[in-house]
Amino acid sequence: MTIIVINVIEAGGSYLAPMPCRILQVIAKDGNKVKRGDGLLVMESMKTEVKLTARSDGIVKMRCKEGDSVAEGGVLCEVLGETEK
Repeated sequence: MTIIVINVIEAGGSYLAPMPCRILQVIAKDGNKVKRGDGLLVMESMKTEVKLTARSDGIVKMRCKEGDSVAEGGVLCEVLGETEK
């Protein structure tokens, strides 16, 4: 199994799916504090597993769950600063 770490489209604190995908694992739960580089979730697209990592410190607001199919551009999660939650 190969896990690739990619940069996803980020709009504000939202992380958007760069391609249609299926969510295999949610690593960070709603309300968790994360640091830059922490794992958020693992998604699969075109038979490749992709690990999404936090690009900044903050509080996670997960917008998907394991097993979900997400369209390209769909919101996967948000990482909000302490004052934004």
